[in-house]
Amino acid sequence: MRVTEPTARKYLDDETIRDMARRMLFEFVDEQPGADLMEVPRTVPLARVLAGIIIAALAEAMQVRAANESSDRLGDVVATYGQTLSAFGQITAAAASGQAGDSEGIMFPPALLRRAARYIGNAADLAANGGKLPDGVPEAARGELAATLRRDADGLIAVITTA
Repeated sequence: MRVTEPTARKYLDDETIRDMARRMLFEFVDEQPGADLMEVPRTVPLARVLAGIIIAALAEAMQVRAANESSDRLGDVVATYGQTLSAFGQITAAAASGQAGDSEGIMFPPALLRRAARYIGNAADLAANGGKLPDGVPEAARGELAATLRRDADGLIAVITTA
């Protein structure tokens, strides 16, 4: 798929590019790039059941994403999703052992939750738009997988914004 500069300019004028840059800036800044997410304030409570749903959604999202990556990028995908899953696990374990959190839920850093929502949402988009499905997932399940991942990502964003 070769797109020439003149062709791209028909769709990507200066204003569109500025809008894209603005949106990316405001979306990613809330993820606190470069921050140690285990050390930033944990201000968003998640019910334990929702934490479990998000962990499962991240695992499914990682499989969708991995199915769509070249073998030379697969390690990066696994590392990125693995770090996020690890952070969720560590925070959940600390809360379960009484070292953090309270009986109403587990406190998470908003930046970690935003990253998780983006990863899950991106996987939903891949599944919905014809990306490869993980081994063992039948084509007939594509719509349900995409819808479930989208629901989980959107639900997580709703929790973050109302906290």
